[in-house]
Amino acid sequence: MRAFYRGHSTVLPGSTRRRLNKFLIFAPVVLSVYFCFAGDSGFFQLVMREQQIAALKREIATIRQQNADSEREAALLEDNLGEIERIARERYGMVYPNESVYMIYTNPPTELEKP
Repeated sequence: MRAFYRGHSTVLPGSTRRRLNKFLIFAPVVLSVYFCFAGDSGFFQLVMREQQIAALKREIATIRQQNADSEREAALLEDNLGEIERIARERYGMVYPNESVYMIYTNPPTELEKP
């Protein structure tokens, strides 16, 4: 059988080898910390996204409540003519012919507001 050649390998000096060992140990640690805290899937991004999700859930709940209120009001307006009349009088100041409207102020108008 043929013997394999084991040539003389160049051996790195001691200080260079220590630096390389430190780098090989330190580099994965630094990369791991970077990927845990930075980037698109880092810790801070995850916390920020959880806060955004919570805020959007609160907003959705508020909008659903407003929708339910609007649906109740719409159902009430479909069937109840008295409610339609009340809203027309309150919001739009509508009156029947020969009817007078009296405005009652909780605070009297100031001198600048008087005609």
